[in-house]
Amino acid sequence: MTQVSATAGFHFLDRAYLPRLVAAAELAAELDARSDVTYQDVIDGGHELPGDTLRAVGREVAGDYGWSGYCMVHLLTYLDDQGVDLFASEYGAECDVINASYSLTVLMTPAHKVFLPQLDPAARGDRELHRHFETMAYGFAEAATAARDGLEILRDGIAALEEHEILVLHVG
Repeated sequence: MTQVSATAGFHFLDRAYLPRLVAAAELAAELDARSDVTYQDVIDGGHELPGDTLRAVGREVAGDYGWSGYCMVHLLTYLDDQGVDLFASEYGAECDVINASYSLTVLMTPAHKVFLPQLDPAARGDRELHRHFETMAYGFAEAATAARDGLEILRDGIAALEEHEILVLHVG
C-alpha cells in the first residue's frame, strides 16, 4: 500500500483561543458524520474548521519542517519511547476532541519545557535515530537528518512558548 505524504504544521496559539479550535473540530466531526454534506458544501458553507482557526488566530512557527509529516510521527514515537511524552498535557480532553476530526494534533504547553534537554538534536546519535525509523519501517538515508530537524523545531518552539501560549503540532 502506498502512503500519501502528510505534512507537519506548527502554530503558536493563545490559550484563550483553544475553545474556538475545539469548537471547529467538533463542527468538522459533525459535518463529516453527515451523509448529506459534501466536501464542496463544507468549502462553500463558510464553516470555520480547525485549519482555518489556526490560520486565523494562530501564529505559524518560523521555519519550515521540510520533511514528511510521517517523519514527525515517528520522531514523536521515538521520543515517547525515550520517556519524552509530548502527547501528555493539561489539555488532554481538548486534544482528544481535536484528534477525533483533525488527524494527529499535539498540544504542547510551557510545562513541556522540562523536556528541552532531551530535545537537543546534539544529544541524539545518527545510528540511534536511523535505527528507530528502520524499526518503524520508515527508514531512508536521511532519516537521522529529518529527526534532527524535527527535534530542533520542537525544542525551539517549546522554548519560545510564553505562559499564555500553546504550541500546536498538526500532522495531516
